Amino acid sequence: MIIGISIATAVILIAVVIYTYYFRLAFSRNKPKFGSFSFAGSNDPEHKRRISEGLEWFDGQIKEDIFIQSYDGLKLHARYIKSSTPSERYIIMFHGYRSSYKDFACAFEYYSSLGFDMIVVDQRSHGQSEGKIISYGVKERYDVVSWVEYIQKRFGEDKDIFIDGISMGASTVMMASDIVKGVKGIIADCGYTSPKEIIIQVAKSMHVPKLFVYPVGLMAKIFGGFDYSYSTTQSLSKTDIPVIFIHGLADDFVPSYMTEENYEACSSDKTMVLVENATHGYSFLVDEKRVKKSLECFVFESCNKE
Repeated sequence: MIIGISIATAVILIAVVIYTYYFRLAFSRNKPKFGSFSFAGSNDPEHKRRISEGLEWFDGQIKEDIFIQSYDGLKLHARYIKSSTPSERYIIMFHGYRSSYKDFACAFEYYSSLGFDMIVVDQRSHGQSEGKIISYGVKERYDVVSWVEYIQKRFGEDKDIFIDGISMGASTVMMASDIVKGVKGIIADCGYTSPKEIIIQVAKSMHVPKLFVYPVGLMAKIFGGFDYSYSTTQSLSKTDIPVIFIHGLADDFVPSYMTEENYEACSSDKTMVLVENATHGYSFLVDEKRVKKSLECFVFESCNKE
């Protein structure tokens, strides 16, 4: 009996260690020393050059640091950049998982040229924003509401506000689509459907057995305080905000079928742009002309004639 109890105890302890590791791997701001969910960026020299130029443009701009408080008491940070062509138009930008403002490197100067004042957010548990747990958009969606309300209070409720997200940021803004008010449009670039589905997808690519994946959801609820099965489709099915969906068909990190599912679930006016040969987050770079034209049709509600 003693031996049996000892073996059972050892098995439980081993399981706790394993599941804690995978919980930290997936959700903790301070990821484990070994291993990480990540995707490979482009090795194309032209892409790297354009990204570098975009970051140089960003670094050269006058930026105001903004701090607000989240619904659950965290200090959140963003950078505010005024447009080179002043207007009454604002765009709030939400980066991806364990990433940063650099996700939008090639979009900053473009958005500025369209007359957007930009609010470039550090998502909770990233950058200068507080937080220890990354909830893949489930809690972050309420931060979207907070940032929109900040813009409305500071600049007025009559302004045109767009919210833009890439990867996890796209899922964040989609999950906020049924609770945020006063937003004119949503730009969702290569977002997934739910934390659960993307974790299963990535774990599969990393050859992690499902046995180690599903209990992580329980730990997310217990230690993270969120339901990792919450889906973008639940929010999109109730939204009345127009959405433009963008995704690369060569994306092997977040499969493009997830955007197709999001598009089908969306109850508002919607547009979908699928880009051939574009990997994760690279649609703008691979087919810049088409993506820009689609964005301008969406933002200005009319297409520019060539």
